Formats: sequence, C-alpha cells, structure tokens
Amino acid sequence: VILSPRAQGAWDTRKMKQQISDGKAASRPGKMLILQALAHGGALLALVALLVWLDASINASAAPWKLFVAAAGAFVSGLALSHIVHEWGHYFGAIGARSAVDIKAGIAPLFFDFDFSKNSSAQFLSRSLCGLAGNMLLLAVAVWWAASPSPVAISLLAAVLGQFVFVLILELPVSVGVLRGGDPWEVLGAHFGQGVPLFLGALVAGIAVAALVLVGY
Repeated sequence: VILSPRAQGAWDTRKMKQQISDGKAASRPGKMLILQALAHGGALLALVALLVWLDASINASAAPWKLFVAAAGAFVSGLALSHIVHEWGHYFGAIGARSAVDIKAGIAPLFFDFDFSKNSSAQFLSRSLCGLAGNMLLLAVAVWWAASPSPVAISLLAAVLGQFVFVLILELPVSVGVLRGGDPWEVLGAHFGQGVPLFLGALVAGIAVAALVLVGY
C-alpha cells in the first residue's frame, strides 16, 4: 500500500511536496530500523516454518476439516508474507536509490515513510517498482513450491498470486504515469483519487485470480 489512510482522504495540491506519513518518525532511526527488521524477519521466519510444518503434516487423504484448516492457514500466511516482502521491497528500492525516508517510531506493518519533498521521480520509481519486484520474487517461490501440488502449496500460490494482482492494479499505473513524465505526487493523487471503486476493483480481481488457482488445481 502506498498511502496511509489519512493521506487518502484529500489531495490538496498546495501540500503536494509534503511527506506522506501515518505515524511519528523515530528519534533513533538506526535502532528502530533494527527492531523493525527483527520483528518483520521473525514474523517471516515463523510463517515459513508454519507453511513447512503444514505441508509436511497434511496430505490429500487427511480429514476434510484438517485440509480446510491447513489450506486456510497457508492462504493467510501467503497474504502476510506478500505484505512483508512487498514493503521491504519498497524500502530496499528507496534506500538503493538513496531516497530520504523516515523510520516509524513503533513496530508497524508500514514501517517507513517516503519524503516526496526531498526525493526525485527516479527515486520514487525505484521505491515503487522494487515493491512489485518483491511480490514477483515471492510468486516465483510459490510457483516452485506448487510444482509438487499439495493443499498447502496450492493455497499459498493462490494467496500470493491474488495479492500480486491486487497491488499491481493499485501501484503499477502510478509507476507508468511517472515513467511518462508525470509528477509522482500528482500521478499518485489522480490514481488513488478514484477512491473506493479502485480498491474494490483491485480486491475483486485479486480474489478472482486466487479462486481460479484454487479451482484450477
């Protein structure tokens, strides 16, 4: 997700260069970044361990309720993993382009802010596209895992692919607009200014793709 809920409400062009923020910046960003990495990294490892355990414990001959629980657990884990790799993809893209960012003061799913007043269009593109690259990397892993189909692997693939479609619809048009010479903040405002229909369309598309994966296997 690019914008905080607070920033999505109104697009005031007089505030175009202000930083998008939904939290207070950390007074000691280096220390807070380590804590964010430990929290997110720990969550990622726990999710991977859960998926491996579920995949090793459940097979197609298991009781229906066990299959459902395992598949649901894998699906939710896939959504959570998608968010983690997406946001860290954004962060590494921003830092790789030497962008100005602020680390949040507390542990948060959206753990940093991108300062539009200090960063260029090229830096925005690096941040934006690397988030999608994180999703693509996770999708490649999910496809590899699903090469040996199991309820867990298929549910994971459905979640990861569905989430990828969701963020692709939300974020790729903004990157394309900036690549065509648009100002990042203006393009962002025009796209997300569509409001609920945009998010609803992305959600429906993501759910539809996930359902196709589940039905197809």
